[in-house]
Amino acid sequence: MIAAVIVAGGSGLRMGADIRKQYLRLEEKPILAHTLMALDRCPTLDTMVLVVPMADLTWCRRHVVDPLGLDHEIRLVAGGRRRQASVVNGLSALKQGSGVVMIHDGVRPFVRRGLVDALLEAVRTTGACIPAIPATDTLKQVDTQGMILRTLDRRPIRLAQTPQTFSLELIRKAHHMAARQGFNATDDASVAEFAGARVRVVPGDRDNIKITTPQDLILAKAILANWHDTDG
Repeated sequence: MIAAVIVAGGSGLRMGADIRKQYLRLEEKPILAHTLMALDRCPTLDTMVLVVPMADLTWCRRHVVDPLGLDHEIRLVAGGRRRQASVVNGLSALKQGSGVVMIHDGVRPFVRRGLVDALLEAVRTTGACIPAIPATDTLKQVDTQGMILRTLDRRPIRLAQTPQTFSLELIRKAHHMAARQGFNATDDASVAEFAGARVRVVPGDRDNIKITTPQDLILAKAILANWHDTDG
């Protein structure tokens, strides 16, 4: 089984909008709809689970998922108070047993099939892999007063993206360990690392942005205007 868990439980506070960021319009559709359509175009996926706030379950089914007429059936589950808890809820919706799961941000609508295929190939080696892109800006480490302590070497630095891809058994055990020991993280790779897994990095895609600010939404509109999904 190859599954995708799409996490869309954000409040959108940084967007400054009166609706959650995943439902903001990108052209004629919610951002989340574009994400679902992108993953739906991946024939290697067997099943998809969408995690949204409890209060949004019915609304999201009616106004986001059903109008798309996707090839994959989408199972909706309620999220938790934090992203980590939402991921666990999504994983719990999958059948027990072996397989691979791709955990993806609901506000990353520009995921290409070629990236999905590269991740599914790479996950075979260690059971855990993520897409990431090189840092291009100069990196400064600062103290609590905002004074520069040192300039960091950016050459080994990578900026993590999703979908982060794992052996289902590995990431379930990792999240269980993290919950038991009170470890909190902002991405699933950190949870896997905490549990002792080696996580491989594959080249990401600079179009695969996470839309969290008004500036990101402007950039997303520019990307969509020239968007093409290829296998390369």
